[in-house]
Amino acid sequence: MFFDVQIYKGAKMNKIFYFSGSGKSKRLANFLGKEVCAEVFDLTKTSDYTADLAIIVFPVYCQNLPDPVIPFLQKLKAKKVSFVALYGQKSFGNVIEDAVKITDSDFIGGVCVPCGHSFLSEKDDFDYKSFKPFIERIKNPISAKPKHYNKSFYADFFPANRTQICVKIYKNENCINCGKCSENCPMGAMDDGKINRNCIRCLRCVSECPENALQFKINGFLKLYLTCSRKNEYKYFF
Repeated sequence: MFFDVQIYKGAKMNKIFYFSGSGKSKRLANFLGKEVCAEVFDLTKTSDYTADLAIIVFPVYCQNLPDPVIPFLQKLKAKKVSFVALYGQKSFGNVIEDAVKITDSDFIGGVCVPCGHSFLSEKDDFDYKSFKPFIERIKNPISAKPKHYNKSFYADFFPANRTQICVKIYKNENCINCGKCSENCPMGAMDDGKINRNCIRCLRCVSECPENALQFKINGFLKLYLTCSRKNEYKYFF
């Protein structure tokens, strides 16, 4: 293990649930699963909503919770809950408090994690040592209250439509019509390499296509916004 983490009382009932498009949240969830001795589940594919302690790992979309995470949290039956939110070095908005309000579980803390932005095809670049305070919190869970953070004024201004306009997904000649993109899409937005209005641009279809037949392109305005004033701050909620 990365840290010297002991198996503590009740650890076998701790579970990690993740939502991942480009794969970053999945890789981080698997890392945390090894560190705290917890099973790891894709929350878009599981029917298991119970845990003593549930750790939810997800990316921040336009300073908000991703659509697939919200119905999962509404069904979650956990005694305690913690959140790990990945943001592309711009803003994590107020997602931790937003997530806490949806669940009936006892919130014990969370962390917002800066990482490479998926739309810029950047690497994870996680500073794994920075997770030590969070892992210690999981070992010794204590009730916490999330601090409120204000979102940008445009965060809730038709975020899905803005993303759809700024990010285009298209298929190339490598497509063999295998149907994997439709099978893996968490929003049911993919049909034979073509997307519909339900697409949230999570890029799971792009990252999991076995033939590299799907690609995406962002417009100049979004690229400029994403590359200006970047942050690299781990924000803890204890």
